[in-house]
Amino acid sequence: MEPSMEYCLAQVLQKDVGKRLQVGQELIDYFSDKQKSSDLEHDQTMLDKMVDGLSTSWVNSSNYKVRL
Repeated sequence: MEPSMEYCLAQVLQKDVGKRLQVGQELIDYFSDKQKSSDLEHDQTMLDKMVDGLSTSWVNSSNYKVRL
């Protein structure tokens, strides 16, 4: 199954640090592939939620590996 924007957002917002670390590369692959992430251009609200989730949940994380 190809990841969707909803799936990626759910992965970003989860609390489990181990799962966050595992999903990092998957998110990079999703955002890098224009065919997979074509819904990014069409759903600005979801993209805003994704950026908010990354900035609040990951960048401000107490776990340095998640921040990286």
